[in-house]
Amino acid sequence: MPAWQSEGIGAAAAAAIFAAICVLLHWPVHPLVAAVMVAAVWGLSLLLRRHRGLTGIDGLDCIIVGILVAAALLVRLASPIYPDFLQGNLDAVGTVPAPAGVHRSPTHELAGIGAWGLGYPFNVAGCTQVPTGPHNAEVKRCGFVFDEVYFPVDALKDLKGIDYFDPEPPLSKLIIAGGISWLGFNTWGWRIMSAIFGSLVVGLLYFLARRLWHRHRAFPVLAALFFSLDGLELVESRTGVIDIFAVFFVVLGLWLFTLHWHARTRREWLWTLYLTAAVSGLGVAAKADMVPVVMLMGVLLAARWVRPHLRLRGLGRNGSRWLLPPVPDDSAEAGRRTMVAALRWGWHYLGGAVLIVLIFYLAFFRYWTIPHSVYVNFADTRGATASCTGFTTTASVCRLPVAMPIKEDQLGPVTLWLPTSFNLGQSLVDVEMNSVAGLSYQATLKATHPFSSPYYTWPLDAHPVLFYAGYKGNGVTTTDGQTISNYAWISDMGNPAIFWMGLLALAICLYWTVRRRDRIALFILLGFLFNWLILWSWPSRILFFYEILEALPFTCLALAYCCTRLAHARSAVQLGPVRLGPYSLRPLVGAVVLAVILSFAYFYPLWTGQPIPSNDFFQHIWLPGWY
Repeated sequence: MPAWQSEGIGAAAAAAIFAAICVLLHWPVHPLVAAVMVAAVWGLSLLLRRHRGLTGIDGLDCIIVGILVAAALLVRLASPIYPDFLQGNLDAVGTVPAPAGVHRSPTHELAGIGAWGLGYPFNVAGCTQVPTGPHNAEVKRCGFVFDEVYFPVDALKDLKGIDYFDPEPPLSKLIIAGGISWLGFNTWGWRIMSAIFGSLVVGLLYFLARRLWHRHRAFPVLAALFFSLDGLELVESRTGVIDIFAVFFVVLGLWLFTLHWHARTRREWLWTLYLTAAVSGLGVAAKADMVPVVMLMGVLLAARWVRPHLRLRGLGRNGSRWLLPPVPDDSAEAGRRTMVAALRWGWHYLGGAVLIVLIFYLAFFRYWTIPHSVYVNFADTRGATASCTGFTTTASVCRLPVAMPIKEDQLGPVTLWLPTSFNLGQSLVDVEMNSVAGLSYQATLKATHPFSSPYYTWPLDAHPVLFYAGYKGNGVTTTDGQTISNYAWISDMGNPAIFWMGLLALAICLYWTVRRRDRIALFILLGFLFNWLILWSWPSRILFFYEILEALPFTCLALAYCCTRLAHARSAVQLGPVRLGPYSLRPLVGAVVLAVILSFAYFYPLWTGQPIPSNDFFQHIWLPGWY
């Protein structure tokens, strides 16, 4: 029997078991959906291994990724995890409510762990008006954390067909809307998709690192491990905000780009190109932070074709030193250039650019079905299809007609949106005016915030954003006969071990790039700079620490790359005529990994809202900007 057939039998059995577990334990997953999920995972694994020569992924890689993603998802669903091992407290009864409409089962309190902590309504005082009443009447709902008062509410309005203005592109809210339609408008519903996407990024970063440098498997393992143990990524993937979706498409797009870069046949070159373009379009439709990544792809592709023709000698004695040496004859690269030249590559890259724009345009499909208004101080109201009134105040609006009227039909339990007509010209106007309004909003925003910070402080982890703070109602702790109040915080502070050692690793990558012409180090360095410096050094509006999330994968890649290099190196110490060594540097690498893990355990309460004594809380505040 072929291996894929035996695997298929095993996958079918696993799908049946998983579906049965979902039914018996009352998990909010339909049995058919559970079976499809398992089958999809097996199918993806089969596809990656079938193209192993291109992806560099084998069966062991799939197992490692499965473990890493599952562990990351468990931490994101379960946090805050009890008991608190650091404090010696044992809470044998979970206090976190089950999702709305889901029966409580023993798995909700497993070995003293509040296993559904993701849905805990930390901020009961965080309230806003939400259209959840009859006929979409607004009702006061509470439990939001930080910007959850915006994005989940907008996602609900997408589901209900209610107009709203948001300066960000629409796709991220549509993804959040999927979770709300699944689990309802509650903390679980608007956070579940963030947890899923945030966990999947861990696996994607493994794939990216494996393709960048396949010599040592430790590199992708460490990169994925560091990313999953960072506090900024943990908080963003447990909150109903949109940055984690942008990171997902950034890493996915760059992984597919590296596959395109290493394509060996015409067919591989074509499908990787258009798949990269499609994912890039989805990324731009999720958040504009994908634009610098597309720019980076263009720069790398241009450099690939220009570099063989560049020569640059130094200005020293006789100009004998090459500043930019001639490229050695690489038969693989020469063969790839010959292959691509026969494909009319310019037209295909133009087609990829058109596909990015087309997917961004199609992401507004729900917007076209809703009667909406655009504020005139955020958009150009000129246009034959716009019906605008009153241009004398900043509150004046431009009312736009519906470009794609729809009717709703039921197919069993599924609601279908069926268009009855489509106005192409109006849809183009909608996308244009909404995009201009968003850009204008970002450019003209004048506001202050106590947790804003300039972009150059972000790599230092100097001033994170406080998502939630609770100083009362968290119980007390008795220490040496003294009763101390417990504090509960959710801060998007990065893991200090990753950020601070990552800065050193990025500096080492710069050194390797200049001295050794290390292409992997160059890619990591460019990825960091494009997603941090080029993206955020020019805006004049207030900025926040979490904006560096898109650059975080490259910090983790840099740290993992340096660790892997050092683990396979030996060093000697020369003291005059005495030479000590050479010594293995693996203990140093082990110390780095241990520091990251211990730092994650130590700061875990400040990322998950887990109550800790106030005196212990202040021991976690190492920098003034953290409080």
